[in-house]
Amino acid sequence: MKKMILFIGPSSSGKDTFLAKALKIYDIEPIVLLTTRPPRIGEQNGCEYYFITQEEMNDLEKKQLLIERRDYNTIQGICSYATSAEKINLEKYNYLTPNTWVGYQKILNYFEPKLIVPVYFELEAGVRLERALERERKKDQNYLEMCRRFLADQKDFTKEMLNTYKPYIIDNNGTVEETMKQLDELFVNKLEIVRKR
Repeated sequence: MKKMILFIGPSSSGKDTFLAKALKIYDIEPIVLLTTRPPRIGEQNGCEYYFITQEEMNDLEKKQLLIERRDYNTIQGICSYATSAEKINLEKYNYLTPNTWVGYQKILNYFEPKLIVPVYFELEAGVRLERALERERKKDQNYLEMCRRFLADQKDFTKEMLNTYKPYIIDNNGTVEETMKQLDELFVNKLEIVRKR
């Protein structure tokens, strides 16, 4: 059996950046999450997320086609994110996806726990806030939602959770190269995932 690797961390901690890099370097498949939130500037359906309606999300849940689902009360209203059970074959492929601790718990109920690998991106809160602000300036300029996410993440990603879930920790306070070196050590030496040729 292969592995499902979950990149977990607060917003602007580097999950999406390093997920994109890892997918180019390693023999691993993406799990594209479903979401009901509106696309951000530059996002394409089927790349970052599959953008669907709340009704479509509810229908998939009724049909038991969701591994896990998370609902957030945002500035734009309720936005849902979910992992679909379709097209996941852990007998054949390793997978990589962004997620949360809540999603991780639900995925553990669906798959054998030894197949699920949580990887936590650690980043000092001030640096994370600076990065979030810089991203919003370039994209949506939705500063209220940025602040809501930051404050919610302060509650959702605590040291106690790290002690409870014991993920692999990636220190993203340094350079991109330093972070990639940590990821390479994890992927190649610990998880035995090969680099693409």
